[in-house]
Amino acid sequence: MTDRSRRAQLIANELEELAHRVSRFPATLARTVDDVEVWLLRASRWGHLLSGRRIGPELSLSRDRVAFRVLKDGVVGHASCTRVDETLWRSCVDRALIAPLPGGPRSFPVPRTRKPGPLTFDPDLADALAAPREMARIADALADNLWHEAERADRVRAFEGRVGYDLRRYVVGNKGGVAASLHGDLSAEVRLDRSHGDAYHVVHAPDSFQPLALLGARTLRNMPSELAAPRDLRLAGRVPVVLHPRAFEAILRQLVVPLFTQTARRSGLMPFRDGERVAHDAVTLVDDAGMDGLASSRHFDDEGMPTRRNALIVRGRVAMVLDHRNVESGQGGTASAYRTPRGQEDLQDAALREAGASLLVERGDQGFHEMIAAEEKAILVHDLLGLHGADGPRTRFACGIGSGITLERGRESRRLAPGEWQLCGTVLGLPGGPAGFLSDVVLSRELYDTGTAILPYCLTHLEV
Repeated sequence: MTDRSRRAQLIANELEELAHRVSRFPATLARTVDDVEVWLLRASRWGHLLSGRRIGPELSLSRDRVAFRVLKDGVVGHASCTRVDETLWRSCVDRALIAPLPGGPRSFPVPRTRKPGPLTFDPDLADALAAPREMARIADALADNLWHEAERADRVRAFEGRVGYDLRRYVVGNKGGVAASLHGDLSAEVRLDRSHGDAYHVVHAPDSFQPLALLGARTLRNMPSELAAPRDLRLAGRVPVVLHPRAFEAILRQLVVPLFTQTARRSGLMPFRDGERVAHDAVTLVDDAGMDGLASSRHFDDEGMPTRRNALIVRGRVAMVLDHRNVESGQGGTASAYRTPRGQEDLQDAALREAGASLLVERGDQGFHEMIAAEEKAILVHDLLGLHGADGPRTRFACGIGSGITLERGRESRRLAPGEWQLCGTVLGLPGGPAGFLSDVVLSRELYDTGTAILPYCLTHLEV
């Protein structure tokens, strides 16, 4: 057995040991509770931070987060901790029963996986990056190629970046069984002059790390030399805007997916009926945790239920909503319950909420250049700042543009000047009100892998 395969086996053995400890724990409680559900996440990261010409290690030792749901006499209690320690776990169970909530489920779902096989963990990639010197070599190559290109161009004042490998071990278990899975992904980000950047994500071992090593140099080569403010383009009001898939995903996750949940429907926040038109007929939005190769894909949700493909919008119409299991029967649901923190919540303390995993929007009919050919002036937005402060129930947002470029017929693109561009609009129009921007879109034929979604470029009109 080689050193590399031995390291991969150690990771697999660690997950198996965690699964055994979780599966044994409910039996240690004897008959003091009806059932206990244990959710465990062990996460670690290793990599390097890049700032100017300096490269420094970024090491996050394994951190455990454990959450409990305890069922007894029809009530459910909650507790959490940050250590894998059965004695501490028993204390958490006792604490959970001090102030339980009535109306709990009859039973917790039996954890099980959807299918065997790699989904978001590749031993070959983990092996290749396990040795610190390998990651250092990649980070050094990225920085070296960037500065070699920068010395030729002589126009980079600031450079920040990071490259790292994230490893996550998920375990969900109760008296009925246990499910466990490994997740790993390599990611890199670069940002030049605080106004232009790019990212790289991969889950499965690539044939070559050359695209990652050239990430900085390629980003610099594609970076326009001039800056532009709105007054330079004489843009105001509603203007043509192309959302890069990364910006498009941020809007979908922040403002659309939370609305397409049974919780939002029951609370009256989702005003749309099944089958009602909410977007252009080119828009089909799918939540599919089973897509192989994305860092957000999962075999099972945080209740241990096997994940499935959920079509939220089909050809512009409401197709379904994400739903928890039926509280009384313990059946049904869309296997989309995740611990998604809000505000200052810590991960292990977050409640189970309906959420999307890996998102997919079907491609359009036009290539990117065909799509923008009719526009004399437009902007391409790479990322947004402050989207978390948007008005969720009305899907209204007003935020800054982190980076982007102009698309101007007859001249080279310019970078959007940092701090001078704001973008606002409404994603989905409420019944009886004006339409949202998803009702007026053109989607590109090209699809882009953001690492957590597969999306096209989106051309629409928004207020600048």
